[in-house]
Amino acid sequence: MSSRRPSHPPEAGRQWRSVEEFARSPAFEARIRDEFPAAMPQLEGPSRRTFLTLMAASFAMTGLTGCEQQTAEAIVPRVRDPGYLPPDGILHYATAHVQDGIASGILVKTVDGRPIKIEGNPEHPVTRGATDAFMQASILGLYDPDRSQSVVRLGRTSGWQTFETAVVQRFAALRASQGEGLRLLTGPIGSPTTIGLMEGLLRELPRARWHVHAPLADGRAQRTHGAFERAKLVVAFDGDFLDPGPDQAATSRAWADARRTAEQAGFLAELHVASSTPGLTSAKADHGVVVEPSRMPLLAEALLDRVEDRPPRALDDATRAWIDRAFRALRRHAGEAIVTAGRGQPARLHGIVARLNRRLGNTGRTVWTTASPIARAGDPASSLDALAEAIAAGEVGTLVMLDVNPVYTAPRSFDFGTLIDRVDFTLHIGSHVDETGVHCQWHAPLAHPLESWGDARAADGTASIVQPTIRPLYGARSLPEYLVLLRDGRTTDGRTLVEAYWRAQWGKGDFDERWRRALTAGFIADSAFAAEEREVPEPISPGRSSEDGLTVLFRPDPTIWDGSYANNPWLQELPKPLAKIVWDNIAVLGPALAAEHGIASGDRVEIGLEGRKVEAPAWVLPGQAPRTVTLYLGQGRWEAGSVGNGVGYDAYTLRPAGAAWQAFGATLLRLEGRAPLATTQESHGMDGHDFVRVHTLASSDATTSEPATGHPSLYPEQVYDDQPREKRAWAMAIDLDSCIGCNACAVACQAENNIPVVGREQVAIGRDMHWLRIDRYYEGPPEAPRTHFQPVPCMHCEQAPCEVGCPVAATLHDREGLNLQIYNRCVGTRTCSSYCPYKVRRFNYFDYTSGADTVVQAQRNPDVTVRTRGVMEKCTYCVQRITAARIRSNIEERPIADGEVVTACQAACPTRAITFGDLEDDGSAVNGARSSPRHYVLLEELNTRPRTTYLAKLAPETDDEEPA
Repeated sequence: MSSRRPSHPPEAGRQWRSVEEFARSPAFEARIRDEFPAAMPQLEGPSRRTFLTLMAASFAMTGLTGCEQQTAEAIVPRVRDPGYLPPDGILHYATAHVQDGIASGILVKTVDGRPIKIEGNPEHPVTRGATDAFMQASILGLYDPDRSQSVVRLGRTSGWQTFETAVVQRFAALRASQGEGLRLLTGPIGSPTTIGLMEGLLRELPRARWHVHAPLADGRAQRTHGAFERAKLVVAFDGDFLDPGPDQAATSRAWADARRTAEQAGFLAELHVASSTPGLTSAKADHGVVVEPSRMPLLAEALLDRVEDRPPRALDDATRAWIDRAFRALRRHAGEAIVTAGRGQPARLHGIVARLNRRLGNTGRTVWTTASPIARAGDPASSLDALAEAIAAGEVGTLVMLDVNPVYTAPRSFDFGTLIDRVDFTLHIGSHVDETGVHCQWHAPLAHPLESWGDARAADGTASIVQPTIRPLYGARSLPEYLVLLRDGRTTDGRTLVEAYWRAQWGKGDFDERWRRALTAGFIADSAFAAEEREVPEPISPGRSSEDGLTVLFRPDPTIWDGSYANNPWLQELPKPLAKIVWDNIAVLGPALAAEHGIASGDRVEIGLEGRKVEAPAWVLPGQAPRTVTLYLGQGRWEAGSVGNGVGYDAYTLRPAGAAWQAFGATLLRLEGRAPLATTQESHGMDGHDFVRVHTLASSDATTSEPATGHPSLYPEQVYDDQPREKRAWAMAIDLDSCIGCNACAVACQAENNIPVVGREQVAIGRDMHWLRIDRYYEGPPEAPRTHFQPVPCMHCEQAPCEVGCPVAATLHDREGLNLQIYNRCVGTRTCSSYCPYKVRRFNYFDYTSGADTVVQAQRNPDVTVRTRGVMEKCTYCVQRITAARIRSNIEERPIADGEVVTACQAACPTRAITFGDLEDDGSAVNGARSSPRHYVLLEELNTRPRTTYLAKLAPETDDEEPA
């Protein structure tokens, strides 16, 4: 990783008409004299002007777009300070990514003052360097051209002074009545500073009320945590700890670490999953069973019966076998296991799971409970339902909504847009003029986390300081800054507010040193919440059954979440992990239900519930419970922006009140016609091939550590006659047992390598541009199949078919074994793609890049060529990172250390499934991976001798043992 130092924010307090004007300013010249004292005396005349202009261009690039004046601010603190400005201009800043109020530690790479890439923070105690697709794509959200750029009043652009005057006057009147009629609505907030300011505002206005609307967040007052890194067994009832969400990066890394530790100890850390709809957690199950959602609590009770030595219940054979296996495994690993339930499961099931963990001795060892970091969690008086009732009763005269979009995400039975229209004064503060913003009298722009000061807590309470990596592009403000305006009628910069909060928390002592350490590390040490004793509730009586109709399961979209990422094109074009659909959402049916109604994937269907209906494209997925339909929230938006508008259907239309995750009594009707779905994978089975191999720990069918060379080959042997004395041979090994199919690697590759978005129509005809795809295969019966994931980048074959086929030598080997693509040689014959048996090469039929908005272009990595129309593209093993490491090692006169080169996909992977390194280094991690008995080569019989190889997936010794 390159050395790190803070960059200076662009000049503030004035809007420059040109870089030349900026360069002529006395303030800028004084700044240059301060930073480059040795250069200034030697520069006179034209050379001096040229120097100032070039420096001004680098400093002012991101400042020229600001629409409001900014106050001067001290230098942004850094991760590490080398004592000089690196020649490459690359700096890294520690901060946090926040989703549903939960923080994850990240490092932000900036080049010449532009944030361009997100990496995980390896020092963060919760995420430990892991990332997910949402973190990786958040960098593009900063440069979203549809972001709110000014204050809006009644649909027209207004000014900050007019807005501040109106707000100050309104809140002055509210103080006279102690806040009577004032309601504040926020999303899930875990920021200590923001919570403190909100509570301070409510103390001054005691009759005001604070409501929280979290369509997908965990709304319980306590959070249950699992030490997945130490667990020898996990039993999950519709568990979602590996699925997309705020906890995915942390829990999936911990689970994969436990899996590797167990393998080294000679046993398999098994995962037992009961599920109603397929997800990433159920896809990785060693033992799985499909259960109707209404019967999930009964299944947990049956396991509790076994643990408490009560007579077994009457169950079908498959369910009974799953219970017996899980019970035997839990008995073997009592006190070292985790029993968990999905957050969308009812309180009854969570109570049973808590009792199971206590009876098995897991509580206090592998399972513990803390307070929720989310403010007002579990408080019925703070719910959206209570707010809707108050508005309907005429009790609300002022409604302020901060970073929340209830018109879209609230149950349609509320008709929240009509409710807003009844309120006398409405203010919306958000990043976009969204579905809620267009209903409000006032809208004010909210700053992106990468351009604002703040703080946040991880799931266990560990706090991080959120620091800006760039000046606000559009003059927007953070939530703390708005809250001070509401409370005090004045503006205060975010850093002052955050510092003031932590000064009060830390008390006496060296605040500056502690503050610096927090910013440097990316988190505040020893700030996690203490474990709390949790009262295990008595079993709750069963709810409704689904016998009177179908059950609808509501789930977050795996790439769009609750709709907040709908305007992010990277995530819209990211294939759903299981369905492989892009630019849409689907209604998932099981094979049995689809056959009963004569429905095939792509058919249009109508789902009805409580008098409301939605039309959606059907998709048949193995592993779906027979009497259920899964609808994915987050699409169907109408005020998301130019990217997200009109994509998919709106599943919130059917969602009942109370943020329910399931509803009973639904109807299903097949409609005429088919939906034009775009998918990146048509085949679901391996058709007799061993693309994904499965091994047991005791398997004697061990593969060799090196590719076989005895097969006949059509391709010439690669000879490295010009190899320098210090030879290198780059290679990659991918562990299929650790890969969970989360797509973090695919988004990281896109961000690192300037891979364009092509749109639904191009993907539908097979012209997607991702350099890395994650194939998904099924084995076994469609009712309960085994699911496999396999990332497939370029294989970097030693005997490469693409090099034989290219007529202009645009694809060739370098001296270190990389299969390179020379763009300015390529004439677009696409012969190399035809010759490639792995189908990992992409051709850009159109110029997808030059027409991009200017602000979007600021995200691009300057180390990677931006390709225009008519050239072939593919994975390069992040050759730009290899080159940077080579240059550093040459300057320092040393070899490249193992692990010094980390590819973008490798760095992003939350489970550390990818290993990369030099085969010439006998002690390298990649050589260690290739010596594993699980190591194998994809399509080895072709004898292309790939440098990218795989480790087989692990499976239990037997899957058909007789119940005890």
